Formats: sequence, structure tokens, C-alpha cells
Amino acid sequence: MLYGVGIGLTREHLTLEAIKVIENVDEVIVPGKMAYEIVKDIREPRVVEFPMGKSEDMVKNLAKEIARRADEEIAFCCIGDPVFYSTFHHLVEELRRIKPDAEIRIIPGISSISAAMALTETFISNSAVIATPNFDEAEVAVILKVKNPREVERKLRDMGFREFFLLEKMFMGGETFYDEMPEKSSYFSVLVARR
Repeated sequence: MLYGVGIGLTREHLTLEAIKVIENVDEVIVPGKMAYEIVKDIREPRVVEFPMGKSEDMVKNLAKEIARRADEEIAFCCIGDPVFYSTFHHLVEELRRIKPDAEIRIIPGISSISAAMALTETFISNSAVIATPNFDEAEVAVILKVKNPREVERKLRDMGFREFFLLEKMFMGGETFYDEMPEKSSYFSVLVARR
């Protein structure tokens, strides 16, 4: 199994779940010095560099290695959170291409987005835009507090989104995952849409 482990931006950002995975897997891999410094006191990791212009080859080689080692547990530790602009995304895509049934689990971490909001005492209580400078080409939309999923899906379809997932009551009793939108859902719902 491959774990994508978010390790935040400092050692203090490590979650209990991240530490547990790092301590218990067969091997820990980090993509550079910053990640190494965060993880090294828990477990000596293997450093794999992803040099500019050659990172695609490194990702392909690492994915092949992980596919061969499918019976082992390997943690790939990412600065911040693995789902936000990380090399782990490319590694998962390549691994899925080679071995579509590969077991993958993502352990969330404190992202630069959360850290920046905390450091600036910025609270989100209404809508917000979190994007790169080319935000008009957003590939993913995350909508919180979705009480009318089908209505939100229709609006997002008009914007070019085609894949939809609704997670209702995550980590609570009655947790439900939908890939077809119900008419209504709980206040504790998150809709993820992809182009």
C-alpha cells in the first residue's frame, strides 16, 4: 500500500495519524530536504529528489518501484497536504496507470492554505476562492455545506465540471459517500467536483 502523508510545514504540524503511519510502514520516502527535516526525528527517510526538467522520469521510476513492492507499506511524505499541488498527485496517476488496483491511502496534513489563514487571522464564514493565478481554469471545485446537491451539481455542470462526489457527515455517525447527487443532504456535507 502507498500512503500519501501530509506532514505540514514544520514538525509541529505533524498529526498523530501521520506519525503513526511514518512509524509503522516498511519505508518512508521524502521529496527533498525540507520534508527530510520534518520527518528525520521520527524515522530516517529515504530522500528522492525531483529535479526541474527531470521530475517526470523520477515519478515514473518511483511508481514502477512501488508497483513492484505492492505487498509492502510505503509512505510518501509531502510538505503540506498531499492533495494540494504535490508531487504525490503525479505519483498516484503514474502508479494507477501501471497498476490500476494499487492500494492508496491519503493522510491529510496542514496545508500552506490553512497555515496562511491562521497566521493572518483570516476566517472563512461565507464563500472563498482558493486558487493559483490561473483561477479561471480551475480543475476542481469544493463546495461546503451543500444542502441541495443536485442544484449545486447543475450550476457546476454549466461551468464545465463533469465528475461529482458528495461526502455527508464525514467521520460522524451516518457517514455517506455519493457519486450520484441526492436532492437533499445534511449541513455537514462537502461536494467535490472535477472537470
